[in-house]
Amino acid sequence: MANKRPWKCYSSWSRRPYQHKRSANHRREYARGGAQSKIVRFWGGNKEVPWEDWELVISLKVDRQIQISSNSLEAIRITINSPLQNKIGRSNYRFRVRPKPFQKYRENRMLAFAGADRVQSGMRRSFGRSTGVCARVRAGAVVADVGTSLKYIDVVRNRLRIASMKISSPCSIVITKYKTPELFKQSGLPLYDDKKRREVPMFEFAAA
Repeated sequence: MANKRPWKCYSSWSRRPYQHKRSANHRREYARGGAQSKIVRFWGGNKEVPWEDWELVISLKVDRQIQISSNSLEAIRITINSPLQNKIGRSNYRFRVRPKPFQKYRENRMLAFAGADRVQSGMRRSFGRSTGVCARVRAGAVVADVGTSLKYIDVVRNRLRIASMKISSPCSIVITKYKTPELFKQSGLPLYDDKKRREVPMFEFAAA
């Protein structure tokens, strides 16, 4: 029998958050328990080069409002960072994972021994116990960024495509920053404004 419930049980969210506050003024016993975050490092590659100095910044964004578990964020980091470091070298890219898993998700555990279905029928709207942490993201939020050169765009796009399979939401690969308009046109990817969470049409780009 599986120990963990499928993530579709926790992927959607609409209520207030339940999380530890990163402040000494808040009482941690109100949100106690649960496993620690699986992801500890949120970056990779060459951090010495600013984001504005890379030829292109290619990003992975989600298309709907979801929760992403810390296990998925760690899987995304490994899927993108390790192959890029082996294929194009650590000095030729910069990588980061944006969401931080502060949100705790709860589970009302059921009895698991033989005949438990005749003993326990569950509880409606139960509060449950903390079992792990996840990150809340809204529709259009950017999950991961990779700054690199135009000649490595095919490798980066492939790794972002594979990383999108770790998220229970449709995803898109977009350009969030570029050094020159010629580099953006050669990339063949749509331009995305991550602050306003909207794609920039080509006629607006041409006017700019």
